[in-house]
Amino acid sequence: MKLNVRMPNNFKIAYQKEIQNYKDSLAQNNDLAAWRFLERAHIIGQYFPVPHTGSHFRMFLFGIRKGDLKEVYGQFIRMVFGWIGSLFNRIPVGNTGSASVPIFAPMPIPDDLRSLLQNADTEAKGLSGFKE
Repeated sequence: MKLNVRMPNNFKIAYQKEIQNYKDSLAQNNDLAAWRFLERAHIIGQYFPVPHTGSHFRMFLFGIRKGDLKEVYGQFIRMVFGWIGSLFNRIPVGNTGSASVPIFAPMPIPDDLRSLLQNADTEAKGLSGFKE
């Protein structure tokens, strides 16, 4: 069994781009766009414990900022347990990470992220085929 510890460079670049877009949108007070970028970062980062937890932490802070107690609670649960699924590659592919969607529900992958993630759920539901 391969544990998902290190994020391949192509994932890092895509994840960091979404996080930067999130920060830029937040700075422009565009909460809707900021949230969408966080969801996209989650879709990319959910395969790896640290970025997965980082996505949920940012969503947690966003929920606090918006005063959304459902989101705050949902993100707290996801921060505490989500990294375990990432480590052992038991993730719901495409899930946006929002508290408004079921934790274990797979979701469609956005078209522009599909090429990055196309092999991420293969080879025993792991990333063993990816090279850094």
